[in-house]
Amino acid sequence: MKSKTNTIIGLIFLGLLAFVYFYEIKGGEDRRKEAEKSKQLVDIAEGEVQRLQLDRGDTTIVLEKGADGWKLSAPVVDGADQDAVERYLRNLRESEREKTIVDSAEASSDEAAVKYGLDTPRLSVELKSDDGSEQTVAFGSDSPTDRFTYARQAGANPEIFVVRAWRFDNLDKGVFDLRDRRVLAFAKDEVVQIRRSGQGGEVVIAREDGEWQLHKPVEARAAEDAVTSMLNKIDNSKIEAFVAETPDAEALVAYGLDGTPMLEISLLLGPDRAEKRLAIGRKDDRGRFYARDASRSQVFVIDSTVVQHLAKSVDELRDKQPLHFDRDQVDRIALAKGGTQIFAAEKDTVGIWGLVAPEKRETKSWKLNSMLTDLDQLEVEGFAEGVPEEAQAALEIELVGGGQTQLSVRFSLADGQLYLEREGDASVYLVKEDDFTELELELDDVAQAPKKPTEPASYDTTATDTTATDTTATDTTATGTTATDTTATDG
Repeated sequence: MKSKTNTIIGLIFLGLLAFVYFYEIKGGEDRRKEAEKSKQLVDIAEGEVQRLQLDRGDTTIVLEKGADGWKLSAPVVDGADQDAVERYLRNLRESEREKTIVDSAEASSDEAAVKYGLDTPRLSVELKSDDGSEQTVAFGSDSPTDRFTYARQAGANPEIFVVRAWRFDNLDKGVFDLRDRRVLAFAKDEVVQIRRSGQGGEVVIAREDGEWQLHKPVEARAAEDAVTSMLNKIDNSKIEAFVAETPDAEALVAYGLDGTPMLEISLLLGPDRAEKRLAIGRKDDRGRFYARDASRSQVFVIDSTVVQHLAKSVDELRDKQPLHFDRDQVDRIALAKGGTQIFAAEKDTVGIWGLVAPEKRETKSWKLNSMLTDLDQLEVEGFAEGVPEEAQAALEIELVGGGQTQLSVRFSLADGQLYLEREGDASVYLVKEDDFTELELELDDVAQAPKKPTEPASYDTTATDTTATDTTATDTTATGTTATDTTATDG
């Protein structure tokens, strides 16, 4: 009997556990999700919407999603800002009904519509999903406290409710907010060549073996930071306003965007060298510049800072740190003046520098390592057409590694100006005196002071004298013995 009772109690307990789990825990979670869903302004999942229409009273904006993303089809035909459209849809999904003001029985009446500003909505948002279903939400006036905005959703239960006013502000967007406002659409990592004409002079820069190289107007290494900054400026800049959607030839002349624009940038992308071209014309009355992407019909205005970046001088685009070398490979350093060697040093297998000329001596290794750093980081102050004939040789530096010359440079001086030339480089660089002074080392600057000779050890001479005395005594004894022997013979 007792066993049967325990079994019944156990079954009841298991039943209670099942009830708690399925109703309170799992069911509670389902009810919570259902309640949250019922508060959502619209019921859309990410990626479902294929068409978005915004009716703002005086303007109807239509965006449609195709294979290559969102496009504007009204009131203008143009590309859309993909991030801006996705952000708009996310704001819609996150918007919630805060409170029902008028139930569905009265919400359709003209009186209610007028009272809450829904007879002529400030904004109507219509969504069409990929399954063909549609949802529409209309927004009327703000509540007396301005904290809420009245809204009504089309459908079988057209209740009038309120949403947070800031939610409405996030949804009340115009054409300019949603269209593609990139000055030029391109992928920075795919750019293989940059061409510029007009203001700042003709420039051709190409990426070769992962580095930027100038080809016009000079053959020289380009400054990585300057080229990257130029591309970043184009990529990050936004159109400030559209001034003409389909300008004719006469309008293009007025904007300075006819056949000879003030400045033109052409980017070649990828192995097929697809071209992206930006033309920049004259200034408007606010100091901005008219511009046009060759792949779009519109004329727009851009900030003057874009032009400043794109019209950089050739000197600004050239590499001002020309002495690139692999310092870890350098195992010999030689300095000379006017053909006369100052010193030569070599590095041993553990990385310690030692003088090998004019004599073998220990060195201040840190001094030579510091010189290598100064060479590697040397930033020139400008460029010259050539070295003046009257220039005098000031210093020659050669770095050798693995039996091959890593760097060979020559400094010359004329009228207080220092000139730098590098073997294998046709460019001539202008160097600051302070930077040159750090490199102009003498033998005493790098050599350790010679060690003093070791003094000979001193000895105690007293013991030596005693030995001598003892020897004398012995001799005397011997003499005495001889005399004694002589006396015996006489007798």
